[in-house]
Amino acid sequence: MDNLKSEFFIPLVVNELITTGKASVKVLDTTSKWFGVTYAADRQGVVDKIQSLVDAGEYPNKLF
Repeated sequence: MDNLKSEFFIPLVVNELITTGKASVKVLDTTSKWFGVTYAADRQGVVDKIQSLVDAGEYPNKLF
């Protein structure tokens, strides 16, 4: 982890954990849409989407 800002391909890491017997994975089916923040420019769209889910009662206002 020389570069803490570097990215990695999550499926490769998960596959390594599975094949070495360090982890198992359970895939959950959902109809929900995935969204996330990869770049700083993505942040506001995700904040707005989370707020709309909170407003609709589909997501808790306070998670922790």
